[in-house]
Amino acid sequence: MNLEHPNFMVNIVCLANSRKTAGRCIAGKKIDATGKAGRWIRPVSPRPTHEISELEMLYPDGETVKLLEIIEIPCEKPAPQGHQPENVLIDARFFWQRRDRVDWQALEAILDEPSPLWVNGFSTRQGHNNRIPEHQLDSKQGSLRLIALDRMLLYTDLKPQKSGNMKQVVRARFDYLGDHYCLDVTDPVIESYFLKAGAIEHSLDTTLACISLTEPWEGYVYKLVASIITPKRAARHE
Repeated sequence: MNLEHPNFMVNIVCLANSRKTAGRCIAGKKIDATGKAGRWIRPVSPRPTHEISELEMLYPDGETVKLLEIIEIPCEKPAPQGHQPENVLIDARFFWQRRDRVDWQALEAILDEPSPLWVNGFSTRQGHNNRIPEHQLDSKQGSLRLIALDRMLLYTDLKPQKSGNMKQVVRARFDYLGDHYCLDVTDPVIESYFLKAGAIEHSLDTTLACISLTEPWEGYVYKLVASIITPKRAARHE
């Protein structure tokens, strides 16, 4: 390890800044020197569940990463793991840097090619097409997608916990390429709005969503809505 500099830097447009364990799951598309977006990158920590802490994603001014910012991240090495080939291990000794921010028009240009959201046909009691058996995963398909939706229904629901208690969560229902989905939402801005407002349901039109696959748990990985981006949200700095 270089004591004065990280091994390399990577620039990404942040397309997910979602809740994960005791920190965040950050993910985005790599930005080259010309500003063109390329492959997916998910910066990870060496923790067992790989989440990024708030301290680890600090800018020099004390602010932390926001959705749609272009950020420069100091890294140690690529760290692909199973169905998550996008993972890159961060160098936590250094600050991250904010370089720019993208708008709605730029986002529409970096959508992934329309294709089914991995494998369908496996659901939990509360979800629909929301999980995949671990043995059916294909690392070549990656674990992140940015998709466009004509309509999404958001609503609050109760989710059973191992303790036997019920936890209030936000879920999203939508149709994509002829398949119906009901997935948990881990976008903290959306979660906070709905849980504080006590909103029962709300319909969104013209929406972009980052869909992410979790790490394996009890033989399955789960599909999550890691971010929800509307034209109005893209116009704000949040």
